[in-house]
Amino acid sequence: METDAPRRSSRFRLRIRKPNGMLARIFERLRPYRKRLAIGVLMLAAAQILRLLFPLITREVVNNVIPNRDFALMWKLGGLLIGLTIVRLFLLYSRGMLFERVSQDAVYQLRTDLYARLQAQSHTFYDTHRIGEIMSRMTGDLEGVRSFIMNFCQTMCEQTIMFIGALAFMGSISWLLTAVTLAAAVPLSVFAYFFNKKIRPAHAAVREQNAVLNTRTQENIAGVRVVKAFAREPYESARFEKDNQKVRSLHMNATYIWSNFNPVMDFLSSLAVPMMLLAGGALVRAGTLDLGSLIAATGYVWVLANPLRMLANFVNVYAQGLSSAEKLFYYLDLGTTVKDPPQIEEPIAREGRVKLENVTFAYRDQVVLRDVSLEAKPGETIAIMGATGSGKTTLVYLLARFYDARSGSVMIDGVDVRRQPLKSLRRSIGFVMQDTFLFSDSIRENVAFGEPGLDMEAVVSAADIAQASAFIDKMPQGWETVVGERGLGLSGGQKQRVSIARALAYDPKILVLDDATSAVDMETEADIQQGLSSRAHRCTTFIIAHRISSVIRADQIIVLDGGRVAERGSHAELLEKKGLYYRMFMDQVRDFVGLDGVKEA
Repeated sequence: METDAPRRSSRFRLRIRKPNGMLARIFERLRPYRKRLAIGVLMLAAAQILRLLFPLITREVVNNVIPNRDFALMWKLGGLLIGLTIVRLFLLYSRGMLFERVSQDAVYQLRTDLYARLQAQSHTFYDTHRIGEIMSRMTGDLEGVRSFIMNFCQTMCEQTIMFIGALAFMGSISWLLTAVTLAAAVPLSVFAYFFNKKIRPAHAAVREQNAVLNTRTQENIAGVRVVKAFAREPYESARFEKDNQKVRSLHMNATYIWSNFNPVMDFLSSLAVPMMLLAGGALVRAGTLDLGSLIAATGYVWVLANPLRMLANFVNVYAQGLSSAEKLFYYLDLGTTVKDPPQIEEPIAREGRVKLENVTFAYRDQVVLRDVSLEAKPGETIAIMGATGSGKTTLVYLLARFYDARSGSVMIDGVDVRRQPLKSLRRSIGFVMQDTFLFSDSIRENVAFGEPGLDMEAVVSAADIAQASAFIDKMPQGWETVVGERGLGLSGGQKQRVSIARALAYDPKILVLDDATSAVDMETEADIQQGLSSRAHRCTTFIIAHRISSVIRADQIIVLDGGRVAERGSHAELLEKKGLYYRMFMDQVRDFVGLDGVKEA
């Protein structure tokens, strides 16, 4: 397998941005739902205002019902309490459903946009980002944002209304008691500020390590057969244990910060009650405040104390939500290095004509192709050979703009690929990748993947050319047999034949076979080549192979060495040169006929 691409980064790093900017971006995501949010907030406000009437009813009971034994008034007030409670329950239920719907809709759209952005990324992105990290963002971090919208925004709004409302009602009773209560909130606010500065980086570190652990898990489950084949279970378990311990350690660090701050914040918020009672008792004793008003004020103090007591939890959820959002918006902000040009140009006709002129390409600082030129006419077969890492796969990837050349031009049907629309360009090329990948779906759906809705006749025809129909017909459910993840349940050769059928099914103008028959026997390979030759006039074919038998019938053979074109010509012409191709041919001949038969071969 070629190793043209660089190693993937071992850790996905992020810079912690200003929280206000991230919060603004979350709220911007909620703009399409502002009407529903406004209705929800109005319901929430109405429910909390009804709740704030309860202490006033209690004051009436203390000041009028109990001293005057006015039971008629007591029944009226009791009925009013029950009515207010029923209305409040209805409002709270409706508010909860509205906020939940908004949070689900917002995350649905965010997930859709994120997936679309990932689909639009070039190969370079996936060369440097691990799948496990991406999956962590698509699951855990998305749920973190949803929880932030649902819990933090809703609860914060609810508690803010309660706090301001309680202050207003309490101020109507006694401005002095209100001032005493607010005095306890000042040190609490300062403490919450420092708590946020500590807890947010801690949560960011937890999310980062969770992504690393998810990557470790994904890679080991995907490669479990390799692990078992080399009996490396203890080693992989030890590596997983190490990353798992880091997750636990970081979680404990966040808990340690929380545990240090939370009791102090709870204590400061609780100070409001005794301070108000002392001040209120003095006012009652002095005769400037009646007992009912003091009891009502006490009820409002408990309402005021609840947001203060929850402040530590608010900061904690806030930090987690912003930490998750930051990672998601990182992906959304990433531009792709390969995209449609501002002004596209379509070829007059899709014929499969290919021309590379002085093409140089590098992965970062590693030059893979140097000044490569070649030309393929419609219907020709071009074979590309060379040692592992010589740039064979990279060369054909440039045709579909999986990467862009650093210099030179790649022309298809007379137009530079960088000026062509990506979808149209890639629809004209059929790829059989080096790393054969099949989806967890039926064989029929896998073959028809490039052309959804393709009729069965075309599917079978493509499979016939790929020599796949015979073994498919013997499968338990035939064409409807569902293959496992990545084609589990099929042999390597069977997967390659299904992959070839998939590339042929939508009749591309350019066909790329990247080591596409390495897992099939030579007899089957010959049958596949025979089938391909019957439709050679319909597409230009690029064959990357190590077997001489795979390329011997090619119109032109390109031999790459160190990223440069070392030799080119037909099979017979290259044998006469007695260069690199000749040596490869002789090495393979020896494997079949032995040293004594080389000359005859």
